[in-house]
Amino acid sequence: MNRYDQAATLRAKMEKRQRVLPMVYSQKAKTLAVISGKGGVGKSNITLNMALALQDKGKKVLLIDLDIGMGNIDILMGNLSSSTIIDVLTDRKPLMQLLSVGPKGLRYISGGTGLDVIFQLDQRKWAFFANELSHALSQFDYVLFDMGAGLSKDQLPFILSAEDILIITTPEPTAIMDAYSAVKHLVLTENKLSMRVAVNRCRDQKEGLDAFTRLSRTIHMFLDVQVQFAGSVSDDPIVSKAVVEQVPFFIKSPQAKASRSVRLLADALFEREETRHKVEKQTFIEKLSSFLMRRA
Repeated sequence: MNRYDQAATLRAKMEKRQRVLPMVYSQKAKTLAVISGKGGVGKSNITLNMALALQDKGKKVLLIDLDIGMGNIDILMGNLSSSTIIDVLTDRKPLMQLLSVGPKGLRYISGGTGLDVIFQLDQRKWAFFANELSHALSQFDYVLFDMGAGLSKDQLPFILSAEDILIITTPEPTAIMDAYSAVKHLVLTENKLSMRVAVNRCRDQKEGLDAFTRLSRTIHMFLDVQVQFAGSVSDDPIVSKAVVEQVPFFIKSPQAKASRSVRLLADALFEREETRHKVEKQTFIEKLSSFLMRRA
């Protein structure tokens, strides 16, 4: 290919980028993708209750359930939403109008079925979805994405585009190894990620820190990357009782051990947001669009 052909190709790519990257709104929200290496570690429950803890601090929080097909945010709150994120993707319905309202005024939107449809959107539908998501990011302080267990190719763009990634595990050896596998999968795709680990169902803080230490040492030894400790969540009988009653445990018993634990997680995120240096970088929408273009 001669230099004229190369220039033409570059111009075409830049024009395509402009068509699918309509940055209408400036991003305000901090974005956090919450993942786990396997199911059953309490990822969705922690995400929901941590969102409520952030909301309790006076922050405007949006929770987006992207555990497509297996989403249970509605169930944990005892609500039933008629709209899902798929309605925005395929039917061009306004995202802000589809949001449900949970306890403490928490805004959320449920997952649907078939997130892979995002790779099949035409330019008009993608531009609409990008604008809707960009608008939402400008209206909230925090946007939390509750991702599905494991790492499907359809979820990777959202995870890799988030400002921070929170990995949920438990002290069980199998859960720790699954968390390691999830981190390995991520860093093989993108090795400059901000990743933090929260250990759920801990008897005490020492058990959580020991589990994190085992995981972080393995990650550093074999992947040569660093992960940070976000904190631990106490193994508390109030959690299972709250699930049965379909009431978030942070609402059912604000002073329970598990509730205090997620409040500390929220505090850690809030303090980091207040103290870290602001740097110019790609927004969530820019990164998501770029990733999808590479996949096209």
